Parts: sequence; C-alpha cells; structure tokens
Amino acid sequence: WFGEQRPAVNNLERGRESFQRQEWGDAHAQLSAADHESSLDVADLERLAVAADLIGRDGDNADVWARAHQECLRLGNVPRAARCAFWLALSLLLRGEMARGSGWLSRARRLLDGHEDCVEQGYLLVPVALQSMAEGDAAKACTTFSQAGEIGNRFQDPDLLTLGQALIHLGEVSEGVALLDDAMVAVTTGEVSPIVAGLAYCAVIEACQEMFDVRLAQEW
Repeated sequence: WFGEQRPAVNNLERGRESFQRQEWGDAHAQLSAADHESSLDVADLERLAVAADLIGRDGDNADVWARAHQECLRLGNVPRAARCAFWLALSLLLRGEMARGSGWLSRARRLLDGHEDCVEQGYLLVPVALQSMAEGDAAKACTTFSQAGEIGNRFQDPDLLTLGQALIHLGEVSEGVALLDDAMVAVTTGEVSPIVAGLAYCAVIEACQEMFDVRLAQEW
C-alpha cells in the first residue's frame, strides 16, 4: 500500500544529472564519490575533469584528464586520447605550467603523427596560435586560428569552430568582433562544451576591455 518504490539514485547518476544542470560543485562531488566506488568510464572521467576545472580543482583536473587519456589509449581510441591530452595541456599552459603543458602537447602530436585526418589535429593548432601571439606574431596567430576554425567547420565540431572564432580577435583582425558574435551564439544556444563556453566568455570580456581601452585613449 505504500505504492511502487522508486529505485535509489546512485552517485554516478546524480553526478551526470548535476553535470547536465551545470551544477559543477555537486557534479564533481558525486562523480568523485562514484569514482571511488568503481572506476569511471572515459565519458564520465571527462565529465569529472571538466567539473574539476570549472570549480578550480586544478590538481584533480590534471589527474583525471591523464586517466581519461590512458583509458582511451587502452581502448585503442588514439584521437580521443590526443584530445584528452590537449585539454590537459591547455589547462596547464593557461595556469603557467609551461613545461608540463608542452610535454602533454608533444605527446598528443606524437600520437597523431601519421594518423589519418581527424579533428584533433585542428585542436593542436590552438596552442600553436597562442604561442605565436606570445611571440608577437599576430599575423601568424590569426592564420593558425583560422586554420583551426576551418578544420572545426569541416568536421562539424562546434567546440573547435568556436575556439577559433573566439580567439582570432587576439590577432586584431577586422572581422574579429563579428566572429566573437558568432562564437557567442554557439555558447548561448548550448552548442559547445562548458570549457569552451568559459573560454569564449573570457575572450569576449578581453575584447570588450580592449575596445574600451582604445576608446578611452582616443577620447584623451
């Protein structure tokens, strides 16, 4: 007479649901708990790594991306292993761990050497473009960001396409603002992953700050 009992929702299911709702702290807690109960598969390791990144758990983020990378290799999925290595490398580079980040990028490149054409080759152009910017070569950076975006478009990969659109403004090309607008459409419609959405928002904020500084300088 109590009616039909609903099955208990386990940590893994709760973690996935929280991730879908973009409740990153709870997603990280629940997926971590599930991981202690039984090793997560690749997709859930990626969710855990993203959640860790978005709540600032840098150490957790690096460890989980590395585990996801190794699991992809074990399963024979070389492109996905390279993509995990890319996200780990980018996370390290953005927080200033240049040696470790470069090492992971080198590993990703070695994995894809001689591999058939894949979208992950486009992802590896992003840090190349960022390095060109750091060296003061804006023209080369713009060209490389454009190449990455073209690969994203060819493979219909919204994350890579949006990365290329969001970051190309760093090279101060005339169409940079328009491309940022396109990138933000993808973000607001939920077409891209949470990490790419965060990077796109940062790019928009930086672009707005640059335009404000230029306008202020002109007024003075």
